[in-house]
Amino acid sequence: MKYNKENYHEVLKLYSKQDWLIKKEKELEELIVFCENKEEKILIFSLLERFHYLQNERLSLLLNKIADFIISSSGFDVDTTQILSITYDDEADSSQKVLDMIKVPLFQKGWKKLKTVNHYRSSIKNHKNGRNQIILIDEFIGTGKTIRNRIKQLRNDINGYFELKCCFLAGIKSAIDNLQNEGIEIFCPLQLKKGISEFYCNEVLTKTTNEMLSLESKLASKINEKELIDYSFGYGHAEALYSLEGCCGNTPNSVFPIFWWLHDNNEQCRNTLLTRFEIGF
Repeated sequence: MKYNKENYHEVLKLYSKQDWLIKKEKELEELIVFCENKEEKILIFSLLERFHYLQNERLSLLLNKIADFIISSSGFDVDTTQILSITYDDEADSSQKVLDMIKVPLFQKGWKKLKTVNHYRSSIKNHKNGRNQIILIDEFIGTGKTIRNRIKQLRNDINGYFELKCCFLAGIKSAIDNLQNEGIEIFCPLQLKKGISEFYCNEVLTKTTNEMLSLESKLASKINEKELIDYSFGYGHAEALYSLEGCCGNTPNSVFPIFWWLHDNNEQCRNTLLTRFEIGF
């Protein structure tokens, strides 16, 4: 290991809070070595201490909370409800994954005639067949841009009355608050604050912001057609500290790219702590 004594003890403390990192020893080591000074390392340790890495038990808990909301609190009926992924094109995405995972807890809790829709545009046919209570579902909400676009398109496409609610596993609280203030009903059991701007304040906020900018300056500014500036501090500056365990999840682009951006500014491949699959990488 390339850790000095101080870093070694910090890593051990981090393992006690985030046991998933034990299996990512090499990736964590590379990330710490990537930091050029003590302040950058302190920032990375702080972000990782507060990171929400959903392992199976916690994921199951959140799925069950969503199922309870749908059955007991949404006011919707199984015979008139369609649960809809927000997938818009022919690429698989996280909303389809969550849609598939929510089926079992809903079925176990009594919704035997559940209607799920794995492609956004199929909702029109189901609406004509009486499914006028619609639940849009996805894994993570970072800025709210995608869900706004889907709701706008849904209102344009469906000719007739429908009720709408949205469910997410997790999301940035400020984005959720903004959407709810716009009249969009959202249920999201895991709501997170932004990792830097809603944790630090005053001079410390300025300092940590500059430290993250310094870390990002050592990443490749562009990978194929993807430009780092579009993902700085996470897409839309979401500053998210969240991912699903291993191959169960695709790290959202709302997460700080220092944890998943594939190349450094010397065009060398990075052994990243998290993995994001994205077309164009």
